[in-house]
Amino acid sequence: MLVIAVCILGGLFRCLFLSDTAIEHFDEGVYASNLWFSPEQGAEYPGRYYYAPPLFPFLIEWSMIFLGSGAWATFLPSLLLGMATIPLIWWVARNWFGPAAGLVAAILASCSDLHLIYSRAALTDVGLGFFLLLSVYLIWKSYLSQDWKWPVLAGVTVGAGWAIKYNGWLPLAVGLSGVVPWLLVHRRQLSSKTGFFLRWAVVACVACLVWSPVLMGLQKWGGYSVVATNHSRYVVGFSGWLNSFSRQEQNHGLLEGTPGYIGVGLVCLVLCLLLHMIKAQKQIAIKVRPRTERSTWNPILIGLFAAIPLVVVSLFGISPMLGILGLEGILLQLFFSGNRTGQKQSKNDNPDSGSLKRSLAAWLLAAWFCGLFLATPLYYPYPRLTIPWTISAWLGTAACVGWVEQRDTKSLFHFLSDNNKERFSFIPEISLGMILILVLCFMPWSVAAWKPRNGLAVVSQQVLSDIQAEPVSSPSEYILYTYAEPGLFFNLKAQGHQLTAPVADFQFLESLPSQVPVYLITGPHATRDPDFQKKFDQVRDHFELVKTYEYSPSLLVRLNQAHLSGKDETEPVLLYRAK
Repeated sequence: MLVIAVCILGGLFRCLFLSDTAIEHFDEGVYASNLWFSPEQGAEYPGRYYYAPPLFPFLIEWSMIFLGSGAWATFLPSLLLGMATIPLIWWVARNWFGPAAGLVAAILASCSDLHLIYSRAALTDVGLGFFLLLSVYLIWKSYLSQDWKWPVLAGVTVGAGWAIKYNGWLPLAVGLSGVVPWLLVHRRQLSSKTGFFLRWAVVACVACLVWSPVLMGLQKWGGYSVVATNHSRYVVGFSGWLNSFSRQEQNHGLLEGTPGYIGVGLVCLVLCLLLHMIKAQKQIAIKVRPRTERSTWNPILIGLFAAIPLVVVSLFGISPMLGILGLEGILLQLFFSGNRTGQKQSKNDNPDSGSLKRSLAAWLLAAWFCGLFLATPLYYPYPRLTIPWTISAWLGTAACVGWVEQRDTKSLFHFLSDNNKERFSFIPEISLGMILILVLCFMPWSVAAWKPRNGLAVVSQQVLSDIQAEPVSSPSEYILYTYAEPGLFFNLKAQGHQLTAPVADFQFLESLPSQVPVYLITGPHATRDPDFQKKFDQVRDHFELVKTYEYSPSLLVRLNQAHLSGKDETEPVLLYRAK
């Protein structure tokens, strides 16, 4: 019931106030515009292959076919994958590190401000995170089971994630780099080691087979090397690692708000209950004197100790706290977990034994956490790129809580359901936990995901109204060209103007129709593009400025800029009439 409640909470966080949200981000406009192009035009936004494989735009296209071009249709794939991540990470953490770990992982996923805002965007990163999590879990199952269905399923999910985003092969890297140290550490307990590499090879072959249609589709554009060359422009390398890391930390701090604080408060409460459980079980074991004769300072100390994550959050932020607890959880599971079954482990243990399963999960998580921690800042600091690492930090924090739960022979939920008086003796801890949550609720209310994100939709509506009011144009026939603004293109199309097309040059000036007015719309991307300015200067005499619109980009868009602008700054959208 707790997990169901957490999933419902996460779903509400993601679905509320969608009416003030619309396509805005550059990549969103690219992914959501398939429906506006006929098969003769390629059935996709020009150059779509530079930004993502075709699966995610395909999902949005079919969502729009059934639901129209509103917010629910365009964001439905991300919403569903974002909400599905919550029960999935609960299942993964529960199987890896125990019931309390599963609950904590679900809470962190449900209340993550970063995951919330991108679950409400038509971007590929939440989908990648879902398939990365599912793929690593299935790879873990592949190593432990003799059934060959698991490597095949793992390969299919890796291929699906790869067809959503070009770095969807990450589970293969995690699966290989995690199993190698696990085999070295447990080499005396595992009889055959080549079988694990064979299973990984099957996963890789199936994934490549599933992804092969994407690769074949790229051949008409010059192959994957064209995409790789385009992506290399955003690699900052080791020389820019520290600056990129600092900027990503700043990005996370700007996104963190009330949901994240509530999540941390709930994690503190779970940790508080676990520490009480261990204390109560020890008291039962040694048959201490009745509770009426005991001091109450121990429960208070337990509550204060459990509140340490909240102190770290107040000093450094939520993401640094997740990083610290995540690393601590991984190290505890790797080197201090031990065998809690009370039986001595045999040298010929089956890989399906509890301690080996948990150890393999910890090594896979260590490869995931550490690898992305080092690799992500090598790229331009787009906040959405940190979602895969953030998921590993949730699991690492869950592993830390799971390690605490493993200090006892019972799980937290078994202890709470037992018919004993000790389970009711944690009123001080619960009271402290509730006070902490109330304090968090009185902090400044901020939910970045719920802030309006329909600036381009409003500008598009104003553009259409102003053009229809122009004395030189017919109310029903005029042509609009958008330069480097897929978001504007999508919103103009979604609002019903069919004679709208994107352009990357000014060749349309050579064949202007004599009876139909032609307009050009440029926005922030064109303003910051030196190539556009150079081209436009050559043809400036062919255009007349009609109107300038002030567009206020949302935080999601502003965090992509090289220099984060002020909170209230606006950017121009210019409407020109071709002479």
